[in-house]
Amino acid sequence: MTSPAARVEDTEDADWIGDRLEHLARSIGRRRPPSGVGFIVLLAIASLVAALVVARVTGPGGPWLWNIDMPKIDFPRASLYQDALAAGSLPFWNDDLGLGFPLYAEGQIGAFYPPNWLIFQLDPLQALDVTRVLHLVVVGVGTGVLALRLTGSRTGALLAALVAVTSGTVVAKLEWHNVIAAYSLLPWILIPLVRRPAPTRAGLVAAGLLYGVQALHGHPNTWLLTGIAATVVMLSIAPRPRTLLRVIGFGLLGAAVGAVQILPTLVITTLSVRNDALSRSDVFTNSATPFDVLLLAFQNAFVRAPDDAWVRSTMWYPDGTFGLLESAAYVGLPVLALAAVGLRAPRARPWIVLGLVSIAIPVIGAFRPEPWMGIPIINGMRSPVRAYMFLTFALAILSAMGIGRLGRSPDGFSRARIAVVVPVAIYVAVIAAIRWLPDVFDRLYLASSSFSGEGDMPAIRERALTALTTPTPLIAELAIGAAILILIATVYRRPTTRLAVIPVALALAVLPLVWLGPLPNPTRPLSEFSYAETPFIVAASAETPHRFLTLDPPRWYTGLPDQLAAAGVPTLRMFSSLNLDGSESILRTIERNDPTGDIRRAVGIDVFATIGEPCPATPVASIPEEQAWICRDEGALRPPYWLPEGVVAVDPVGSRSPIRPLEATIDASRLAEVAVAIEGVDEDGLTRTMRVDAPEDGWVWIDRAWYPAWRITVDGAPVEAVRAFGGQLVPIGAGVHEIRQDFVPWDALIGLAIGLVALAIGLVWVWRGRPVTPPRAA
Repeated sequence: MTSPAARVEDTEDADWIGDRLEHLARSIGRRRPPSGVGFIVLLAIASLVAALVVARVTGPGGPWLWNIDMPKIDFPRASLYQDALAAGSLPFWNDDLGLGFPLYAEGQIGAFYPPNWLIFQLDPLQALDVTRVLHLVVVGVGTGVLALRLTGSRTGALLAALVAVTSGTVVAKLEWHNVIAAYSLLPWILIPLVRRPAPTRAGLVAAGLLYGVQALHGHPNTWLLTGIAATVVMLSIAPRPRTLLRVIGFGLLGAAVGAVQILPTLVITTLSVRNDALSRSDVFTNSATPFDVLLLAFQNAFVRAPDDAWVRSTMWYPDGTFGLLESAAYVGLPVLALAAVGLRAPRARPWIVLGLVSIAIPVIGAFRPEPWMGIPIINGMRSPVRAYMFLTFALAILSAMGIGRLGRSPDGFSRARIAVVVPVAIYVAVIAAIRWLPDVFDRLYLASSSFSGEGDMPAIRERALTALTTPTPLIAELAIGAAILILIATVYRRPTTRLAVIPVALALAVLPLVWLGPLPNPTRPLSEFSYAETPFIVAASAETPHRFLTLDPPRWYTGLPDQLAAAGVPTLRMFSSLNLDGSESILRTIERNDPTGDIRRAVGIDVFATIGEPCPATPVASIPEEQAWICRDEGALRPPYWLPEGVVAVDPVGSRSPIRPLEATIDASRLAEVAVAIEGVDEDGLTRTMRVDAPEDGWVWIDRAWYPAWRITVDGAPVEAVRAFGGQLVPIGAGVHEIRQDFVPWDALIGLAIGLVALAIGLVWVWRGRPVTPPRAA
């Protein structure tokens, strides 16, 4: 039975859902289930149905949910995950991306999250469906349980669960499955932390443990924002110095348990294109805009959806499609109205503060404050508008409280009316500005965007006006908003109608979310996800390249680098926010400072593609639909190869850090004459051995990106490789030697040890704080 402290809003708990559950339990002749179990089952079923709808699950044969990054990153990475598991390993390293890439360290693949070890044994698209639906159910049930604990209203808890599953901040990010997986643990982390007057020892440790597990999903933004949310909630409940100690303990335990992922991510960050933090433009591009209130209330304010999905060519949100997907925050007018009713609930303060903080982060980001850029880790995080996920979560909890407060708060209707009227008024004001004050609209638009093309503003205004004045679904949204206000007013005029109004209010709040929520994502067949059968990749694969490169590619084409890697074609390009800087540096050199092609050949690129330009080598295939040519360069070297000392110069003042390499330069113009290919190379999983007969002292260049997890020995003795051309340069003496490379993810192992120690300390702390049972009298 729900504890007395939790039953603040609706102590009688006599709403229709609870009655139906008890009636069902009696009617089937079973014992009454333990308190809350039946309702949790209901939450799970409702969340599952909602998840299947918004994730557009149609069955094992597709079509499947599609969005921008699915063919670029998500599908190929899921394929690589499946390949690694099929080979009996976690996805530690892949040689086909760049000059090799540590997938486990980047984190987006969730290599250390145990459920993924089962999920990604499925076909990639099925695995992505499963992980999306599973974690949507997890967040739905968790939000419902949290809301029930805070309000005592089962109807309110059901509403909160459905809002958490179907809100725009979630649905627009379903393509990024690691974001959804990380977000799913937010309510479960907060459940033990909202206990009054303070969390128990066991609750604090449980929250810290879950916070650590959240880090395993590999989305640092969500992890850091969750830490901020937990801090805000705990301090809002108990603003005392002792609470700060609990916050620190919670954070340290979470960081320690998640260290198995956090440490590798920190290591790769120092070796990536983000090692000097991001630029101000990269960090703050997706911040708040003056139009963002419309995101909460109207699903089609910024883009048309004449069929069953957004038409991106009609989009006018500042910074385009990606900006809109990041900032999408649709909950609908009914949820806003109910959340306004819940503002005066006794336990509403933490969620009001959380909502305000979640708004403040992107608003502050819009001003691009300099101190933000000086904060380590934070200055490497993009898109402040991701905090809107936590805003809609707070609104979900407040709307549950609003259900409980219907008819009980004297000014509840006034607040609800304001919550509906204000976004409608802003909507009308934007239309008016476009029609009669275009200069004002243009200034607002350009001030909130990295876009600076004033000449394109007429087209943007036209798209905006078309989207804003399209009657469907605008008329329906306005009608539903009016209906919720009529219902709320009815309750205040006739309190006896409360129990009858509650289920109608629930239906009005959920209807627009379920109806309009799926619109950001269309569905498409397998051919829109996997490009393995396209002429471009078929032609590239047929040449069995040692290393492939597309020269000056467009932003979108069927030879996307991760698609090539998923098809088994090793390519120098790759998509990642943490591309290794050594690989990126050699790529830029080839593109900008290699007119003779010597460096390209030295790196081992024997097959490459040109698009829209003639092939500068031997053409072997053409793809007319891409205006592309596949070319073979017979002069390319085939690494690994030996080279003499005279063509190598090592930087004498370079770094000697365990996680930063010494740098060396190689005279590429001489390699065609002096390099000697190594034939005896054996691969066995994450181990490579090669026998080298060196004619004199020199080096062996290996076209595998320098990374500190690679342990290299020569004749059994460890040696330190230096970095050249982005790869590994191993010193070797004259004669016959055996070089061995072993991948040892010591960063993850150290992180695992830290996590186990921290967990043991936490459990001992809980055990020592347990109540002592007095001995029984004889």
